[in-house]
Amino acid sequence: MNEQLKEEIVKILLDTIEENVKLIRGKNTTYPNASLFTCMIWAGINRISIDEATEQLEELGYNVPSSDNVLHHISNQPYELLEFGFQKVIESFIDKAKFLFEKEVVIAIDYNLLEWYGEDLPYIIKSKPRKGTDKFIAFATVAIVENGKRFTLRVLPVTPFSDKKELVKGLLEYAMKFIKVKVVLMDRAFYSGEIIEMLNNWVPFIIPAVNNDKVKEYKEIAKRKGEVEYEMSNRTKYRMVVYEKDNKLHPFATNTDYTPETIHELYRKRFGIETQYRIKNKFLGRTCS
Repeated sequence: MNEQLKEEIVKILLDTIEENVKLIRGKNTTYPNASLFTCMIWAGINRISIDEATEQLEELGYNVPSSDNVLHHISNQPYELLEFGFQKVIESFIDKAKFLFEKEVVIAIDYNLLEWYGEDLPYIIKSKPRKGTDKFIAFATVAIVENGKRFTLRVLPVTPFSDKKELVKGLLEYAMKFIKVKVVLMDRAFYSGEIIEMLNNWVPFIIPAVNNDKVKEYKEIAKRKGEVEYEMSNRTKYRMVVYEKDNKLHPFATNTDYTPETIHELYRKRFGIETQYRIKNKFLGRTCS
């Protein structure tokens, strides 16, 4: 990315963030909020630490605080203030992208995990080890995943105390303020009786079924009959369909009347959210470690 483009991106982000994120600062603070945000954005764009970002910006003629100053002010902000402010930032971009929301759209709900190598903190979750750690910063997102339309609508933090049903409910309620949902696609991590019961009479959904012993039995029946009604342990029922590929049966839970082929094609759109995560993860400042 050339320097001119970086500066243009910084300006757009800076103007939007400064308008919507109101930091709590002392009366005697020397640097404006804009200078703090400039350092963070520059670190994200270039995938460098705040230390390196402040040094580079000074060389480019920006009047910015020290890295210690930046981290001090950001770390002392109330979490709720930052969450509210940055959601307003997303809403401002939603307002600029209204053309994406004119028709029913396919959306996806998923988790993103960022490896954590520091000390245990209240918001750090444990998961399957990856890249030398089993500790992660996690967040859940809801995003439009139509071809040619990739747009994150909402981001919620995930902690060890987060309830998946409430996460899904919060993400969907928010998204539906702005869009009409054609179908929501979810990872099998959201396959549960509570979540499916909530979705059944609310919104069309497709979720891969977890291959437990009962599902293995029923997917064979679904293959023979084309579909089967499946009852979960909490007595929630859904329509099970299977898609066969490479001699393997892939069972899906759904409340739609789509054919197995259509469900397979729709669910492939969910991987658009993986593309989004790859792009998001390119906008990350680095720590000294």
